Amino acid sequence: MSDLRDQTIENDLQSAIDAGHNVWVIGDVHGFNETLRYALEQLELTPEDRVVLLGDLIDRGPDSFDVVRMAREDSRIQCVKGNHEHMMVQNFSVESMEHPTEEMRVWFHCGGRETVSSYLRAFPEDAAGAMKWMLEEDKTWMENLPSHIVLDQWRLVHAGYNPNTAVEDQIEADLLWIRKPFHSAHSPIDPQRTVVFGHTPTMNLYPKSDDRWGDVWSSDVHLDDGRPASIGIDTCVFHKIGRRAVLSAFNLQTQEVRSFDRREAWREDDWIRARFVA
Repeated sequence: MSDLRDQTIENDLQSAIDAGHNVWVIGDVHGFNETLRYALEQLELTPEDRVVLLGDLIDRGPDSFDVVRMAREDSRIQCVKGNHEHMMVQNFSVESMEHPTEEMRVWFHCGGRETVSSYLRAFPEDAAGAMKWMLEEDKTWMENLPSHIVLDQWRLVHAGYNPNTAVEDQIEADLLWIRKPFHSAHSPIDPQRTVVFGHTPTMNLYPKSDDRWGDVWSSDVHLDDGRPASIGIDTCVFHKIGRRAVLSAFNLQTQEVRSFDRREAWREDDWIRARFVA
């Protein structure tokens, strides 16, 4: 399990918390670069503050390439791997664009088409040279992202943990993909740490009769210190027009929640093409 973590990142984040600085955790961005940029501006970060993006930086939204640039180029930002980063690493190459595999077509169906388009727009006259280099750099970066982050009082992960597996024996597939078994766990995954996660839009975690679009979700299970055992912050910046589309940030220092409505104008045909899956 140790190779799914990055001790340098964990030490940096814990040091920021111990020194009293803000550490904001942000849910799935899914290529909505303008919304992420606005959120970071509104958080008024100091050089000592930190941001953790909980995976799924890419796919579906209009500019995944720019989101990756922000994540890679701002030293205050750390990331965990999401299932969409995993799909991109496995399926996106210059060669595969010319001869797509069935797996790549599945990724396209899950929003990968928009990610490929954002890279092509970034290198319009490239003839595959610089784009191929940048793409391989980005894929290597994604592949080496930690699958979860463990701090003194928090676990930060994209999807969650398998409650039927010891916390020290988790596999990456569960950390990136799990849903219902984790959400419905009757006891804390870690008695000492709250799990902050994304992956599953939070309106799907509330009873269907509740109109909770855009709300952060907290488990009914609690730790001994009174904190929720898990907190879901994928408030769904990507979804069909007609409901709030929200990117949320959770402060590990203060437990404050900040929510930011989607900034991009998104057309109905964007929704139909990208589809609300995975």
